[in-house]
Amino acid sequence: MADRKPMRVLANSQAVIDALAERGDLSPAELAEATGLPRPSVYRFIEGLKAVGMATTTADNRARLSVKWLHLADAARDAMSEWSSARGVLDELAARTEQTVFLTVPRGDEAVCIDWAPGRGIGVLTLSPGRSLPLYAGGAGRLVLAHLRDLDGYLADETGRRPLTARTMTDAAALRADVRRTRERGYTLSLDDATIGIGAIALPILDGNGELLGCLSVAGRSVEIEERQEEFLAAARAAVAVLEQDAAQASQVQSP
Repeated sequence: MADRKPMRVLANSQAVIDALAERGDLSPAELAEATGLPRPSVYRFIEGLKAVGMATTTADNRARLSVKWLHLADAARDAMSEWSSARGVLDELAARTEQTVFLTVPRGDEAVCIDWAPGRGIGVLTLSPGRSLPLYAGGAGRLVLAHLRDLDGYLADETGRRPLTARTMTDAAALRADVRRTRERGYTLSLDDATIGIGAIALPILDGNGELLGCLSVAGRSVEIEERQEEFLAAARAAVAVLEQDAAQASQVQSP
C-alpha cells in the first residue's frame, strides 16, 4: 500500500495541473470542484507547485500556471523533429490571415498546444502553448476526437465532460454526429463552443499512412471566422501541406 502513495500524489498533482491548463486561473474552491480533491489537499498541491516554480497565485488568490510551462512546451516541441520548421509556417499563416494560429498534438484525452503564432485579440483565446483542450470542445479538440482510435470508448464515458459554454457539445450522439461531419469535410469549424465569441477552423496534419500527427487551427472572433471561412481554409490547407512535407522529410532522416 505504501508504494501506491507516491503514484497517488503524482496523479492528484496532475489533476490540478490539467485543470489549470484547461480552464486557466482557478480558486482553490474551483480546483477542488474540478478535480474532486479535498480543499486542504488542493492548497498543498498549489503550494508544492509554487515551491518548484510551476505555479503562482494572483492578487485574488487564484492559482495560475507559471511561464515555466512555456519553456517546457518549447523543449517538448524542439524534441519533436517533425515540427522543427513549424514556427515559420505558423508565423506566415498568422500574418496572412491576421488571426492566431495554433499547432496542437493529441495526448490522451486532450489536444495539447505546443506552439502558436499570436494574432489579434489573443487575450480572449482559451488555448496557448502548454495548455490543452478537451476532445469535446474547440476546433483542435474536436478535430483530434474525429481521429481517435477508440472513439466508442471515449464517447461511452460521459464523466468529466463539463460544458465550457452553452454551445459545448457533451452528449455522445451530438459528438458522434460532429465526428462524422468532420471526417466528411476534412476540417472542424468551432464557433463559441470553447469560448464565447471565439471561433476556430482546425485541420489535421497527417503522416504518410493517414495517421494524425497534429492539428493546425486558425482562431479569432467567431463572426470573422465564419465570414472568412473559405479564405482561412485555403490558407490553412497550404500551410498543412508544408507541415506534412516537412514531417515526412524528418521521418526519412530518422529512418535507418
